[in-house]
Amino acid sequence: MGNILIAEAVATDGTGLFSQGAIWAVLFGVLLIAVVAYAICRMVLIRERKRMEEEIRKMRLEHRTALEETKQGVLNGVSRDLITPITLIISPLQQLAAEPLRDDVRVSIQMILRNAQLLLHQVNMLPSGVKGNVVSSLPPVDAVMTQMVTPTPMPKVKNDSKDTHQMAGIDDSNVGKMASGRENETKQEGTEEDKRFTMLMVDDSPDMCRFVHDYFRGEYHVLTASNGEMALERLEENDSIDLVVSDVNMPKMDGLELCKRIKTDLRWSHIPVILLTGRQGDQVEMEGLRMGADDYITKPFNVEMLRLRVKKFIEKQENRQRQFREKMDVAPSEITITSVDEQFIQRAIKICEEHMSDTEFSVEVLGHELSLSRTYLYKKLIHITGKGPAEFIRTIRLKRGKQYLEQSMMPIADIALEIGYGNPKRFTENFKAEYGMSPSEYSKKFRVEQQNKEIE
Repeated sequence: MGNILIAEAVATDGTGLFSQGAIWAVLFGVLLIAVVAYAICRMVLIRERKRMEEEIRKMRLEHRTALEETKQGVLNGVSRDLITPITLIISPLQQLAAEPLRDDVRVSIQMILRNAQLLLHQVNMLPSGVKGNVVSSLPPVDAVMTQMVTPTPMPKVKNDSKDTHQMAGIDDSNVGKMASGRENETKQEGTEEDKRFTMLMVDDSPDMCRFVHDYFRGEYHVLTASNGEMALERLEENDSIDLVVSDVNMPKMDGLELCKRIKTDLRWSHIPVILLTGRQGDQVEMEGLRMGADDYITKPFNVEMLRLRVKKFIEKQENRQRQFREKMDVAPSEITITSVDEQFIQRAIKICEEHMSDTEFSVEVLGHELSLSRTYLYKKLIHITGKGPAEFIRTIRLKRGKQYLEQSMMPIADIALEIGYGNPKRFTENFKAEYGMSPSEYSKKFRVEQQNKEIE
């Protein structure tokens, strides 16, 4: 009883260790800690749940992306596999459409072309991620059929032994070697055979190679290869190749890698490359152009379109060669396509100028300083300037001689020595052959023209 009274007195007095205020303070502190702990736990749980949800979302997105890429890969593969056969259906039919036909045959071809176009449309619908529509690269059926009314004659086919070879598997390596041998034997003489334009067709489809070979053989010399590696072998064997037409998707080495190898090799960098592909889109074309491709054609293509592109390259080449012949000072960039060729021409001109007065300067010296064999030097200079190495050296010298005649009063014999001619008579003969008049005649004509300009 006494103890109870003492406890009550202590509690009432408020001086004990466990007063009522202290108890409330402890309880409030515990509650506050509990609330904070709860809030922290809830925040952690919410954050963890969001993280897990984000990971699940990413996993689902990656899964969908992987599935979509797999689907696109399969569809693109199917599309590519179908494009070449469709090309080989439509293009020969277009070729037939250019010939006079009976009415019943015309109706049959019209039906086949219409259904081939429908099939092509369905193929184009497969890869939904590919921009554009390759149908646009082909004329409509009605446009094709109008060719039957006014047929366009096809190039005549020569019964040349090298063009009528057996194309088992389209492996004409023996033909390529024989052609290379003939061209190596005759090229220095500048025969008609040497001037014949040579195209290399590269495609893993034997039928596509055969079709292009047969279409162009009456007009050009056509070699074939089934992949990039074989194409490089053809280039090694045949220094006469003027143009490469290559599919992009091929085994062993694709067209993009082949294009890169061609454009970075001094022996071949002057050769134009046209890439063929079943895909379409800016990214694909940019990839090809980055590798140095000169043109891009989407499959299926009208073979006449390819023929026109080839002719355009030939015309451009002839224009560049004409510039070299006619202009007094030609910048290398004006007559070349690639930076590799521009540097090559710059070096060639510089070497000729450094040896301008050297009567012993020769093609062998030029080839040695350019690190090119006589064969490759010949072909490269012919393609870019239209002149072989000896003619190239002679042209550079005669242009300098022409400058001397215009800008100085030096005797012709002294000019001849300055530009490497030990015999003034030889200089006169070469100058007349190049410019149609002798050095003395040109000098007089130039002076008269200058006087007339001053009078005016």
